[in-house]
Amino acid sequence: MADIKKLLIPEHTKTVCKATPDTRFWKKFKFAAAVKEYGPATHLSFSCEPPYCYTVTSGTKVNIYNVQSNEVQQSISRFKKTAYSGCIRKDGKLVVAGCEDNSIQVFEVGTRSILRQLTGHVRPVHVTRFSEDNTHIISGADDKTLRCWDLPTGEELLCMTGHEDYIRSATSVPLSPDVWITGSYDHTVRVWDKRSGESSLSLDHGAPVESVVVLPTGGIAISSGSNKVRVWDVHKGGSPLVTLSNHQKTITCLALDHTNRRLLSASLDHQVKMYDLSDYKVTHSIKYSAPVLAVGTTAHNTHLVAGCNDGIVSIRHNPTPKEAAAKRPLSALTPGSYGYFARGKNLKPAATDAVSGMEPKRKKLAKYDLHLKRFQYTEAFDHVLTNRCEPEVVVSVIQELCRRDALKRVLSGRNEDSLQPILSFLVYHVTNPRYFTVLCDTAHILADLYSPVLGMSPSIDALFGKLNKRLKLEVKVQENYMKLQGAMDCFFTATGLS
Repeated sequence: MADIKKLLIPEHTKTVCKATPDTRFWKKFKFAAAVKEYGPATHLSFSCEPPYCYTVTSGTKVNIYNVQSNEVQQSISRFKKTAYSGCIRKDGKLVVAGCEDNSIQVFEVGTRSILRQLTGHVRPVHVTRFSEDNTHIISGADDKTLRCWDLPTGEELLCMTGHEDYIRSATSVPLSPDVWITGSYDHTVRVWDKRSGESSLSLDHGAPVESVVVLPTGGIAISSGSNKVRVWDVHKGGSPLVTLSNHQKTITCLALDHTNRRLLSASLDHQVKMYDLSDYKVTHSIKYSAPVLAVGTTAHNTHLVAGCNDGIVSIRHNPTPKEAAAKRPLSALTPGSYGYFARGKNLKPAATDAVSGMEPKRKKLAKYDLHLKRFQYTEAFDHVLTNRCEPEVVVSVIQELCRRDALKRVLSGRNEDSLQPILSFLVYHVTNPRYFTVLCDTAHILADLYSPVLGMSPSIDALFGKLNKRLKLEVKVQENYMKLQGAMDCFFTATGLS
């Protein structure tokens, strides 16, 4: 007796995103560690020189992480209140941080001792940065002022005013050490010149500004506020270039990767998105378990670090070619190991080899195929409905029952409990163009079979009512589509004649 032919399930074309070099690059970052901090991880800062450590500001601590072990190397906890914006200097020797008690403290990384304690702000200091020459500190606070400090003497050199609300971000221009760019909750991005002590340019972001970054040349500034990222041409008087709105909630942080060719944005919608700065398109996205407050990459893009609102610091590692080669298994098999005894298991026989004991395996049939093989049509239909099979499978079974002239027999004689799954499936999928023809015929059969008993079951009546509404709505939509198509045909015809 010949084997029964399996039920053919149609495969519909799926949209496949084309992999770009940037997509492949970000997919190389594999999860390495997740460290729990005592509070939200609000700020990240990265050193540019060996050993490439980085700081995480959380609660009343600034923790220094080791990139090799992905663990806390040192912890600075000499803050009386909440610490903000812990920033490590490029050479990795000093750390500066603001505090809720209006002070700024500078620490030595090796000894964790306080080298400078700067006072002058009258409100909590949320922004601290080292200058490009490593001899000055810039700070922004809730008192709406931007101050410049001399690191060797600890004296305040300059106090700049202009913002009308809290300052929440600041960045320096690498090629112009005297130029700074800040973002504030007054919806503005300001460019400051330390030589004049004034703001030389003001840009309206349109929402409270959470983060600002600038490209190395200083000609392009990027700001984030609300769920939008705006790109500005500073050299052309701050003309807007691009506005990006790929997040659903407030963007909390912007960062550039080590090559300055890619932009990262973190948001309260749990997403970190990566953009290609050549065309400002999203090339990759990573979803985290909590709102992301800070994000950044270490030197040479070996680690991707994200600080979350629940205190989790997520660390992803991109192995270097040497590390990847070291992790590859050795080609030689050790005698006595499992691999040694299982060698040759997947070896395929040559055309000249004599093969025995290789009888073809019998095809394993699905449950609904077994029921169809035994002519148990009702059981096959109920199985695909109650086991939440894919819609393509259910529709294929219905088509097979129609081909065997058994659909009406399967649908008739049902009680309230066995009829509900059928009607629910029809209500949900009848308007899908792929299944409309088959399911519409099924609905007609059900209406003919059960119209005499309508009114006896409220739940069945409600499902028939929903099915009726869906079909009427679909007819109305199709009528509107036909009207629109007719209007467009007239328009195209008139355009072609003219």
